[in-house]
Amino acid sequence: MEEFVSEQIEVEQAPTSPEPVRFTWRGRTYEIAAILACRVDTGFGDLPQRSRRWYTRRHRRCYTVKDSEGTVFEIYLDYADRQKRTWWLTMRRPPDR
Repeated sequence: MEEFVSEQIEVEQAPTSPEPVRFTWRGRTYEIAAILACRVDTGFGDLPQRSRRWYTRRHRRCYTVKDSEGTVFEIYLDYADRQKRTWWLTMRRPPDR
Protein backbone atom coordinates (compact mmCIF):
# COMPACT_ATOMS: atom_id res chain seq x y z
CA MET A 1 0.00 0.00 0.00
CA GLU A 2 1.33 3.42 -0.94
CA GLU A 3 2.18 5.88 1.80
CA PHE A 4 2.12 9.64 1.09
CA VAL A 5 5.08 11.24 2.87
CA SER A 6 5.99 14.82 1.77
CA GLU A 7 9.17 15.21 3.83
CA GLN A 8 12.51 16.78 3.03
CA ILE A 9 15.40 14.30 2.68
CA GLU A 10 19.17 14.34 2.25
CA VAL A 11 20.41 12.88 -1.04
CA GLU A 12 23.84 11.86 -2.27
CA GLN A 13 24.23 12.20 -6.02
CA ALA A 14 26.55 10.42 -8.42
CA PRO A 15 29.81 12.34 -8.92
CA THR A 16 29.39 12.60 -12.69
CA SER A 17 25.60 12.97 -13.02
CA PRO A 18 22.65 14.49 -11.16
CA GLU A 19 21.13 11.07 -10.46
CA PRO A 20 20.66 10.09 -6.81
CA VAL A 21 22.59 7.08 -5.47
CA ARG A 22 21.39 7.07 -1.85
CA PHE A 23 19.19 9.13 0.45
CA THR A 24 18.61 9.53 4.17
CA TRP A 25 15.09 9.70 5.57
CA ARG A 26 14.21 9.72 9.27
CA GLY A 27 17.77 8.79 10.19
CA ARG A 28 17.99 5.76 7.91
CA THR A 29 20.04 5.59 4.71
CA TYR A 30 18.54 3.90 1.65
CA GLU A 31 20.76 2.64 -1.17
CA ILE A 32 19.17 3.17 -4.58
CA ALA A 33 19.39 -0.08 -6.55
CA ALA A 34 17.53 1.18 -9.64
CA ILE A 35 16.05 4.33 -11.09
CA LEU A 36 12.72 3.23 -12.55
CA ALA A 37 11.70 6.58 -14.06
CA CYS A 38 12.86 10.18 -14.35
CA ARG A 39 10.93 13.23 -15.53
CA VAL A 40 11.15 17.00 -15.35
CA ASP A 41 8.16 18.93 -13.96
CA THR A 42 7.90 22.54 -15.08
CA GLY A 43 4.13 22.82 -14.79
CA PHE A 44 1.98 25.16 -12.75
CA GLY A 45 0.38 22.67 -10.38
CA ASP A 46 -2.97 23.83 -9.04
CA LEU A 47 -2.40 27.54 -9.68
CA PRO A 48 -5.42 29.34 -11.10
CA GLN A 49 -5.11 30.44 -14.71
CA ARG A 50 -4.77 34.13 -13.78
CA SER A 51 -1.66 33.38 -11.65
CA ARG A 52 0.23 31.39 -14.26
CA ARG A 53 3.38 33.25 -15.28
CA TRP A 54 6.82 32.01 -16.31
CA TYR A 55 8.17 32.73 -12.81
CA THR A 56 5.42 30.72 -11.02
CA ARG A 57 6.28 27.46 -12.76
CA ARG A 58 7.62 24.50 -10.85
CA HIS A 59 11.22 23.47 -11.36
CA ARG A 60 11.53 19.84 -10.29
CA ARG A 61 13.37 16.73 -11.42
CA CYS A 62 11.29 13.74 -10.28
CA TYR A 63 12.60 10.19 -9.81
CA THR A 64 10.90 6.89 -9.11
CA VAL A 65 13.54 4.72 -7.44
CA LYS A 66 13.79 1.26 -5.92
CA ASP A 67 16.03 0.57 -2.94
CA SER A 68 18.05 -2.57 -2.29
CA GLU A 69 15.13 -4.12 -0.34
CA GLY A 70 12.62 -3.61 -3.16
CA THR A 71 10.76 -0.63 -1.71
CA VAL A 72 9.75 1.96 -4.33
CA PHE A 73 10.04 5.66 -3.54
CA GLU A 74 9.13 8.81 -5.40
CA ILE A 75 11.58 11.62 -4.74
CA TYR A 76 12.22 14.94 -6.41
CA LEU A 77 14.79 17.69 -6.53
CA ASP A 78 13.27 21.16 -6.26
CA TYR A 79 15.67 23.49 -8.01
CA ALA A 80 13.50 26.61 -8.32
CA ASP A 81 15.93 28.37 -5.97
CA ARG A 82 19.36 27.69 -7.46
CA GLN A 83 21.04 28.77 -4.20
CA LYS A 84 19.06 26.31 -2.05
CA ARG A 85 18.20 23.11 -3.89
CA THR A 86 16.08 20.73 -1.80
CA TRP A 87 15.16 17.07 -2.15
CA TRP A 88 11.75 15.74 -1.13
CA LEU A 89 10.28 12.29 -0.59
CA THR A 90 6.65 12.18 -1.69
CA MET A 91 5.69 8.50 -1.72
CA ARG A 92 6.79 5.12 -0.37
CA ARG A 93 5.46 1.76 -1.63
CA PRO A 94 6.67 -1.36 0.24
CA PRO A 95 7.76 -4.37 -1.82
CA ASP A 96 5.15 -6.95 -2.81
CA ARG A 97 5.34 -9.90 -0.45
